[in-house]
Amino acid sequence: MYNKLKHIEGVNLLPKEVVGPALVGSVEYFNGEKNTYHGSLVATTHRLFMNLEDHDLVCIEEISFDNITRVTVEELLLVGHILHIWKDDQLLISIKSISEGKLDKFLEFFYKYKAQHITEKEAFA
Repeated sequence: MYNKLKHIEGVNLLPKEVVGPALVGSVEYFNGEKNTYHGSLVATTHRLFMNLEDHDLVCIEEISFDNITRVTVEELLLVGHILHIWKDDQLLISIKSISEGKLDKFLEFFYKYKAQHITEKEAFA
């Protein structure tokens, strides 16, 4: 199941869209109420995908870069790193139990392509 969570099978990628690093861990998803799943976040050059394992099935949800206004990282002694994804003041997703090296690569990729997305969006405005 771990390998299925790291990929986005069945998703139609946009032209020139490239799949980047994934973070696998315990995902807290806030959609009206908090739900916790074993899951992952997979970054691409155009968007973010959240994969959630539910009864041996992987559910994939797309998150537009436009819906992400802030990303924070928290480090807790007994838990390790927790990545929080926000839209304005609303917490959308938290993922914990991730290794630091993978987190660094994920964030570097995400920040690069989110900034590129904003620049392209402003150029067309």
